Amino acid sequence: MVLSWFRDSASRADGRVILHRIWEEFPENDINVTTDLDSILDRIHHDINKHQTVQLMENAENDLVRYNRRQYFLKILRNAAAVLIIPVLGLTSFFTFKYFSARTDQASASQAYNEVFSSIDAITKVSLPDGSNVWLNHSSSLRYPAVFNGKSRKVELKGEGYFEVANNPKLPFLVIAEEIQVLAHGTTFNIMAYPDEDKVETSLINGSVELVRSLPDGNTITLYRMNPTDYSIYYKGNDVILTKTIGDNRYFSWKEGKLIFTAEPMEEVVKKLSRWFNVDIKIKDPELRNLTLTATFVHETLPQVMELLTIVSPVRYTISKREENNDGTFTRTKVIIRRR
Repeated sequence: MVLSWFRDSASRADGRVILHRIWEEFPENDINVTTDLDSILDRIHHDINKHQTVQLMENAENDLVRYNRRQYFLKILRNAAAVLIIPVLGLTSFFTFKYFSARTDQASASQAYNEVFSSIDAITKVSLPDGSNVWLNHSSSLRYPAVFNGKSRKVELKGEGYFEVANNPKLPFLVIAEEIQVLAHGTTFNIMAYPDEDKVETSLINGSVELVRSLPDGNTITLYRMNPTDYSIYYKGNDVILTKTIGDNRYFSWKEGKLIFTAEPMEEVVKKLSRWFNVDIKIKDPELRNLTLTATFVHETLPQVMELLTIVSPVRYTISKREENNDGTFTRTKVIIRRR
């Protein structure tokens, strides 16, 4: 504090006044000096400056030592880094690869698809990721993503399916069925789109759907907008759509294990019975194709159904036994219908 005061305040006028007052207060016999106060103060300032110079030099030397130590330490670090750079890069590359592999696997999982097949003698229920439910008729399949991404919930149907779609206005539900697409926002409908058929049938129970077809340029056109109780038939290859209103569940009663026919041509009856029982049914006499059938079958066996046909129609039938093929498999049962 004294040194600081001498360095900063003693040379000022007020500081010298204080020093002169103290100087005058000392008795002359107690002061063993021959010089005046100003000379003493100059010597004191000289000693302070010399002391500061020595201190600065010592600090500079210490800083130099510390600098040299730092340089030596950095040299060691550089040498160590040169040795460690390869394994460090290796570890970095490894963990980077693992990270992006995990991201890729996650992205692949989000793009993964599930496909459900309904056997030839069963009705299968499928619960989709969005909460929608689908029932698949005999010999049908549904392909859908594990996670619905993008602008729509797109699924692919082969065969026949009954859809109960969860409502989501921001993400419309799209069923790809052969040449057309059925666009729905949240509704219940039935689609029959077997590959061996020349048509796609759609029955709307509630809500609204659009029948859409893709164009070669990637755009789409709306072929028909359906209302509840509408039934439409789209004929493949020519964009022809026939529509009518239905008041019963004949076109989707299969979901409950029933086959309902209402004045349906025998040719259509035979197709549905063939899929239902997994048999080959053929009409031998062409005039039988013009017959119509009105009937409801519930849990009947194939022979029972054929017997009922002989009661209500002028037909007779034969059922052949299954034969074993060379590879150990068996042929399908064959049914021949003739005029009685």
